[in-house]
Amino acid sequence: MTNITKNDVLVIFSYSGMTQEPLLMAKQARKNHAKIVLITREKTSPLRQISDIVISLPTNEKLLRFGAVNSLFSEMFASSLLYLSLISPKLNELKEKIEITQELTDYLKIKD
Repeated sequence: MTNITKNDVLVIFSYSGMTQEPLLMAKQARKNHAKIVLITREKTSPLRQISDIVISLPTNEKLLRFGAVNSLFSEMFASSLLYLSLISPKLNELKEKIEITQELTDYLKIKD
């Protein structure tokens, strides 16, 4: 995080917004003038306070839970939307790279 610059964007996933590791990363990003995007629940948190953009997830799970099924699904959905929105405008440029990646991953598949 010490190398993050004002030209970078830090994307943080933290359902509680109170976990120390992402909070330390965000503080360093803020110190280096990078933008911070937070994906978190709708409640107030220290991470929410210092983020530039907040994408709120539904608050349908308690912080004390047996499995983070709903919050995990919500975070995966949000990350997929971010990814697709970034690559969609550049799909023609990325087509060749995607095809090369597909060819490489085909080697990993079991052949009949």
